[in-house]
Amino acid sequence: MSSTIKKSKIFQGVCEICGVPAEYNYFGVISCNACKMFFKRNAESGQTAFVCNFGGQCEININTRHVCSSCRLTKCFKCGMDIEKFRASRQSEPKRRCLVKLPTLNLLRSDQSLLTTNQWTLLSNLCNSYNESQILPFSERLTHIHDTSQFSCRAYTVLIEEFLASIYETTRTYLCSNDDLRRLSGDDRSVILRSAADYVSCMGGTFIMQYYHLYDLDGFLNAMNAKYGKSLMDVHIWSRKFIDPNIVLAKLSISMFAFSEDSCSYYSNISSHYTNSITILQIQNKYAELTWKYLLYKYGLHDAVNRFLNITLWLCSMHILAFHAQSLANHVSDVDSVIEKTELKLILDDIDEMDETNQ
Repeated sequence: MSSTIKKSKIFQGVCEICGVPAEYNYFGVISCNACKMFFKRNAESGQTAFVCNFGGQCEININTRHVCSSCRLTKCFKCGMDIEKFRASRQSEPKRRCLVKLPTLNLLRSDQSLLTTNQWTLLSNLCNSYNESQILPFSERLTHIHDTSQFSCRAYTVLIEEFLASIYETTRTYLCSNDDLRRLSGDDRSVILRSAADYVSCMGGTFIMQYYHLYDLDGFLNAMNAKYGKSLMDVHIWSRKFIDPNIVLAKLSISMFAFSEDSCSYYSNISSHYTNSITILQIQNKYAELTWKYLLYKYGLHDAVNRFLNITLWLCSMHILAFHAQSLANHVSDVDSVIEKTELKLILDDIDEMDETNQ
């Protein structure tokens, strides 16, 4: 068994074992820390110690990876994990608890240098975290049915319900996969989740409707007016002009304002006091700097200023939209469901991570 310590290479992808976002190559395979630790503990003796109760046919993913150790270890080997490639973990410096002074982001800075490797990786991860692919089929069907003789109000209403459900589910998936949210303390996470779920669902909805040209469909707007009211949909239509046509920027905006703590003022029964608010501000600053540097890289200073202004105006319109949406029982119920499922998922992941570390 080799004891040589080698530096892992950074990747932008997912764990080949359980499918969660992963950046590093462990034992020859892109994998998350939990699957790395599992393989390291069990690679030598696990194959004889573990027994599958279902004939070795278990599916291994983020939700089932702790259920069947036998199939999980088998998948590790099938994906190419090599017992001869053990690497000692890098020693990390102890986390500092002291508060640090945040630098002010100067939007008129003329530095147009390229993003760092870590920032490119973060940009890719944030864009991949908000994955609209599950919304696409419903968007295409809404357009197709609207433009054909198959249109019927009842069927179209059912399809819109499925479309909206996919937006909230995409919001939940994004929140569960955002590494910065996952690393927050339980108290901070429970507070920021309320505003994050509201912002991501509202901003994601306007982004999808604009990108797939759903605002141009009379039947779609009539159905949405009936469901949410014309005044709310007027805000929707007004906000569309601030959405950048660059999908990368739209997704960066969603991430940046997912951590906007200002929206907590909408919820009188929610405390706005974080146990470590500096962490929230650091995440906001990191995302804002990433967005600004990407704008400079892509468009130059003049267009970068104009586009960042539009992003800010989009946020303002989303403040108004989120405020009005709080009076709609169906929206509040859907957001509550997203929060409940996300909190449960993240808590189970925390427990799973602790179990993996302690074993």
